[in-house]
Amino acid sequence: MRWAICPSQNFKVQNAIVIFMQTLSYLLQPYPKDKFFAENWQKQGIVISQPNQEKFQHLFSWKQLNYLLNFHKLTYPGIRFSLDGKTLPETTGENWLKHFQKGATMIIDRVDELVPELAEFTTAIHAEIGHKTQINLYCSPPEQQGFDCHYDTHEVFILQIHGTKEWYLFSDTIKYPLPENRSDEQLPPDESPYLKVILNPGDLLYIPRGHWHYALSLEQPSLHLTLGIDCHTGIDFLNWLIDELLNESEWRKNLPIIQEGNTAQLQEKVEDLISNLIGYLKDREASKKYADRLNTLTPQVAKYSLPFQAGFGIFDRGFDTQFTRPKYQQVRVEEISDREYNITVNNQVISLKGVPLELVENIFNRHKFSLFDLATWAPDLDLEAEAIPLLSQLVMAGIIFVETDSLTN
Repeated sequence: MRWAICPSQNFKVQNAIVIFMQTLSYLLQPYPKDKFFAENWQKQGIVISQPNQEKFQHLFSWKQLNYLLNFHKLTYPGIRFSLDGKTLPETTGENWLKHFQKGATMIIDRVDELVPELAEFTTAIHAEIGHKTQINLYCSPPEQQGFDCHYDTHEVFILQIHGTKEWYLFSDTIKYPLPENRSDEQLPPDESPYLKVILNPGDLLYIPRGHWHYALSLEQPSLHLTLGIDCHTGIDFLNWLIDELLNESEWRKNLPIIQEGNTAQLQEKVEDLISNLIGYLKDREASKKYADRLNTLTPQVAKYSLPFQAGFGIFDRGFDTQFTRPKYQQVRVEEISDREYNITVNNQVISLKGVPLELVENIFNRHKFSLFDLATWAPDLDLEAEAIPLLSQLVMAGIIFVETDSLTN
């Protein structure tokens, strides 16, 4: 028996889950999410203007940017500068201010890995739509164009934080480009932009993958976040399938040699492999296996909880010890046999043995529970020999955390 435990099903809905399920809707407000996916996603860029200019202020600000520049050891290419459409050579912090004063745009890649609010935001989006996300920061001096007209190979959302910026969007010249289809190796469309718009603070701009664009900052310095959604494609599935077939000896064998240009044996062998592949895809339920894998790849906002993950102080509060599941955690539980389960989180597999089904369901269907709760769910479980080792295993693996809100030290 197998079941997927994820925030959209089989859950008693908790407040945190409700919040993340509404993240994309919040991002698009007041534009309906269903309409966006029907009319815009992968098709047409759109700007969503906001009367609330502080809509994205909780995510980032000048104060946070200065904190990153002053107290983080940012290095190239994680931080870089672009001027007149060209990336400037590697530089040190001593020259950052000079570059900006001369009109260069500052870019900080993967800023969501440095700012907790952004980490939670991208994880919530990832958990909701099932595709990889990241955020880059762009800071532009007034009246500058940091980049030439280009397209991106992922879906793009522009969140304007401060200042104003004028954007020009053009149709695609190649459908659904991959990273190998670089825009700097192609010519931009010879036509007028289908969308020309000025973004003010709080505004959102969606740019589909492959749509050419460029932007100009206006009278004030511009600060915006770019949320990139790197969607899985059919090519990704094929790459996964190759990894799966590496475990099959038939696919690792040499193909027949070609003697004097005769390829008959080679063609026959390839036909056998095609038949083998068709059978593999049908018999192994490859589509479900691949989907299950993607469904457990949402990164955790927080991975560490010391000293508990080192095995210290887990049960210092006795039966009052509270346990929580990390936010947005996607878990797959597979029942191997009676009272034996495999728990999969982010490709990490933990085996649980001798545990009743009701206990497993309660642990992974609740946002928070106590040691006392566990004792009531499985009264026959020996506390010292079974319950404490079970919870210790899950804590040390980072699958559950010890609740620390009520701790004073």
